[in-house]
Amino acid sequence: MNDIADEEGLQDYRQRLRDRFGPLPEEVKDLLNSVRIKWFANALGLEKVVMKNGRFAGYFVGDQQSPFYQSKAFTDVLNYVQQHPGSCKIKEKQTRNGLRLLLIFDRINSTTKALEALRSLAGEAKGISQHTS
Repeated sequence: MNDIADEEGLQDYRQRLRDRFGPLPEEVKDLLNSVRIKWFANALGLEKVVMKNGRFAGYFVGDQQSPFYQSKAFTDVLNYVQQHPGSCKIKEKQTRNGLRLLLIFDRINSTTKALEALRSLAGEAKGISQHTS
């Protein structure tokens, strides 16, 4: 699945699973959504994502000197967070690898909700390239 690069490839993979095994259980649907989440996360400059206890957290690029932090994509994310303070926030967290900037969405308890949140952000953030439709 790591080699699937776009929605068309993911749909083809999904169909092959269905042809071979029949109706897909929710766990497989969650797995497919996790691939989509990875695409959006990468486009947003997130190196790592964690979904735990009703919260979705994405860790931005670890190198604080990265050109990403001067990009239109990052500016668009900041603007989105400012315009949607009830749904997400950005905060700093000290990790064993140093200080990291996180994008946090509360009330996210499924891959479907995480994907919806990231799609909404990417849809409004014009500097973000979208891999899925």
